Amino acid sequence: MNLGEEKNPIIELQVVDFKLKGGEIISLDIPKTVYPPREDSELLIEALENIKADGVAMEIGCGSGIISIMLAKNNWFVEACDINPYAIAAAKKNSMAASVSEKINFKEGGFGDENFSIPDETKLIFWNLPYLTPPSPGEPRLGWIEEASMSDLEGEGWGHQLADYLEEHKDVLEPDLLVILLQRKYPESPSTTDYWARLGWSHRVIKSIWIHDEKIEVVAYWKPGQGISATTLEECDSTMEEAKKLPKIGWQRILTNKQIGGRGRRDSIWLSDEKDLLATWNIRKTILDDISPGIIQIIVGTRIAKLLKQYNKWPNDIYGKNGKKIGGVLIEMDNQNEYLRIGIGINYSAKKVKNIETLGWSEKMPEISKISLFNMIDATLSTLFEKHRLLDDDLSLNRIKIESWRGVSRLLSRGYSLQIKDGKARVVGLNDEGELIALSGERENNAESLDRIYWLF
Repeated sequence: MNLGEEKNPIIELQVVDFKLKGGEIISLDIPKTVYPPREDSELLIEALENIKADGVAMEIGCGSGIISIMLAKNNWFVEACDINPYAIAAAKKNSMAASVSEKINFKEGGFGDENFSIPDETKLIFWNLPYLTPPSPGEPRLGWIEEASMSDLEGEGWGHQLADYLEEHKDVLEPDLLVILLQRKYPESPSTTDYWARLGWSHRVIKSIWIHDEKIEVVAYWKPGQGISATTLEECDSTMEEAKKLPKIGWQRILTNKQIGGRGRRDSIWLSDEKDLLATWNIRKTILDDISPGIIQIIVGTRIAKLLKQYNKWPNDIYGKNGKKIGGVLIEMDNQNEYLRIGIGINYSAKKVKNIETLGWSEKMPEISKISLFNMIDATLSTLFEKHRLLDDDLSLNRIKIESWRGVSRLLSRGYSLQIKDGKARVVGLNDEGELIALSGERENNAESLDRIYWLF
């Protein structure tokens, strides 16, 4: 196959001039059966601005080669593959024209092939996931090459298949591996972030765009800790106290099977059983430069409530729809430590605490073990607060505040209201400090603590 010939009886070529942000133009020869660069390709290239170079990157489904070329231009050595032989031939030619062919190794084949493997020392995986909805029976189909490169799988998508593969081979992968996927958020494709989260992968949306009536996202995935494992204790007085002893580097968290001196808000006793989940995470105080402790407490509660399919009751309790508590979030900090500590306690099963009936996660999610739930919560907190060493992105106070308000609103929408001082109040929002904004008549009140309010159910 010779793509250098202008007249080729086998392949019809189109020439596409791809303009980079700085004004440089890369001219690409693209066969008819190969996906040309479009808005989604541009979004992936924009995402590269947030990623630091460090060794070997792999691109699955390289197509015309534009992403691999840009990875090489950003000082990655690239292993690229595609099931389409015309794509491989075109990508090789395009990489030579861009003067980066010595940094890219192209290979015919793709994910799902028997001989597919992740090259040793790979730090980054890039994949513009096929996200078109598979055609229904009787609907026209593309050719097999185009169908395989552009359409997602029915049921669980290509993204799920990749997650399963990485889990199966996790012992031979780099612990700080970063996976960058382009996915369709709306309408939701079969490949979802929720699936990765259930397997204990952190994720963060680093770019997004609407293309007509579709929302496309570039999502970064990694394993919490990037090689640093959680500390597990058989028994301790309090995970909050033990967290003070953890190393002062990296993503640190501690889990115990039995806690004998746990405490909640205002130093109340935190009663627990051995099957309950009891853990604490250390988060660098620099996060407070962007987000207040109040908002942190609410967003953590919101995310965990969503994970457990329950509700977040302001400021720090997780409740079921029947008004029974299942767990809580506690934040502590001190001047002697560069971390703030996030303590989380979740009941395994229903019980009575001071004659108050509570819930357990086993009633709603009986298939989830304590360690699985811990891994899911670990990924949830890592998604919010852990900084991957290859990612250069910032937290958005506005985005987190909006999500926190939505989480609190789910319970308020069931008819919960406040008694503030002598009057009933309607909650209308959150301020930047995580305080409730409530209206009593025409008067606005800010509720900063439970001492000033009484919940009406």
